[in-house]
Amino acid sequence: MFNMRRTHPGQPGRFALLLATLVLLSACASGPQVRSSGAGDIDFGAFRTFAFFGSLSTDRAGYHSLISQQLMASTRREMEVRGLQFVRAIIALAESFGLQLVADPAQSDLLINFYADVANELRVRNTGPAWSGPTYWDHRRGRYDPWRGHRGWPSHSSVDVQQITRGTLSVDVVDARQNMLIWEGMASRRLTQRTLNDLGPALDEATHHIFREFPVAPRM
Repeated sequence: MFNMRRTHPGQPGRFALLLATLVLLSACASGPQVRSSGAGDIDFGAFRTFAFFGSLSTDRAGYHSLISQQLMASTRREMEVRGLQFVRAIIALAESFGLQLVADPAQSDLLINFYADVANELRVRNTGPAWSGPTYWDHRRGRYDPWRGHRGWPSHSSVDVQQITRGTLSVDVVDARQNMLIWEGMASRRLTQRTLNDLGPALDEATHHIFREFPVAPRM
């Protein structure tokens, strides 16, 4: 006697939706590799304002590059959500009330700099011999080999060389008054051609992951 199982018309659709959800979650979980370090004797909660260096390491030919602009926008969001105020924003607020406030960004508590690098790496992998099977010749495997040139002769191991593009982003936070680096965060991840064609979202994501390591937690 056969057991008959009833299938519901909506089951394939529900399975496809579940599979798509799992794929999306696994993609979200694979973020950049992040590491950070900072001076141990610094009270980061004492800082109130921040600004960016006038000339960033990600600038080109004396102007803010598109990479710099994206990093400044993303970093400003991360710093302000932690309660720090952007110096130029304070000036703009004063001017909206008709006040003339002259302030040098270098007089802020913190100054921030960025560095970004894209490098090509070669990954070399030994694929091992091609004895995989089951094959007709398995009865000889591990006991003896056929003569060299026999069609059952095991092929030599091969080497697989793959070029990988890896991007690295560094964020430096400097105590402006002491002109001393007090915290650094770095994110690194593999880049695809699609990511290279549209770096904005990848830079924003990397900045967010870096500031998860920042000593001051978000307040909002």
